[in-house]
Amino acid sequence: MKEQALPNIFGYPATQHQPPKHASDALLYRIHTAEAKLGVSRSTIYRLVNDGELVLIKIGKCSSGITASSLHALIERNKAVAG
Repeated sequence: MKEQALPNIFGYPATQHQPPKHASDALLYRIHTAEAKLGVSRSTIYRLVNDGELVLIKIGKCSSGITASSLHALIERNKAVAG
């Protein structure tokens, strides 16, 4: 049976936007998520941004995220250096 969109509180159908099913599908990681993935502090995240190692995107007035591609590229670069 096909799922139907449930109406929101205003009676309009809910939007079809759904969060990524897997973390690897995300385009941006919030700062605290990037910290956890890399195992570093918040200040280290911002240092890596200032050094050009990570790409920071402003999401709104008071929030930002690290691009998933820059985070994965950093991991790959460091894996190559360690290996």
